[in-house]
Amino acid sequence: MERFAIAWLALLLALSCLPAHAEDDNDWKLVSERNGIQVYMKHRDESRLKTFRGTTRFTLKDEYALVALMNDYASYPKWLHFIDSAEEFDRQGPLDRSLRFTTQLPWPLADREAVLRAKVHQILNDEEESVMIELINRPDALPPNNDYIRFPEMWGKLGFTRIGNDEVEMVYEIILDPGGYIPAWIANILLRDAPYFTLERLRRIVMKPEYQNRYYDYLDLRGPGRPESAAPLTPEESAPTQNAL
Repeated sequence: MERFAIAWLALLLALSCLPAHAEDDNDWKLVSERNGIQVYMKHRDESRLKTFRGTTRFTLKDEYALVALMNDYASYPKWLHFIDSAEEFDRQGPLDRSLRFTTQLPWPLADREAVLRAKVHQILNDEEESVMIELINRPDALPPNNDYIRFPEMWGKLGFTRIGNDEVEMVYEIILDPGGYIPAWIANILLRDAPYFTLERLRRIVMKPEYQNRYYDYLDLRGPGRPESAAPLTPEESAPTQNAL
């Protein structure tokens, strides 16, 4: 059935938002800007797929609220675009976890799943203060599941950089190959809106009361839940090579 869906998707999606092409494929190209969220596209010569990046700025006085949200796997379908479930199946530590996502794609496409390693990198120095979750594809980390098509390729990152006055710049970047019979150009169109909807929902949900006033001692962040006695992490603990969620 998935083969027959291609023509249907081609007509529906191509009429609305044919992908643009950058004059220089090595540069990010702005493809949409709305509600304070910018979405960029970049082509990689070694891949048939495009990379999409969304950025937005907003006030985040309680940075630990974002950690609380990341730990709430049941909430992922509410803000992470195309995701309808998330679960952790292994961890090497609080900043190094293995996750399985299942996706919600438009009917009649078959269900997909992603098996990933989530590693957090925190940078704290005079040039940059940031926290970034890197999502690394690990398709062989779990046995095959006949109910899903597993993404053969995926990489992503989600996190923020402080820009002053309690304001952060949040970024969500993703590239993936959905596998199966979905051509690359249709996959690119489907992915084009993923950064926008993810960031638009995340910046609202992270403000919910249930995520406020938390504290996690494995990240050196700001927030009202942080004890006054909490010591900052050492430079080694906050180095960009720190493997981590």
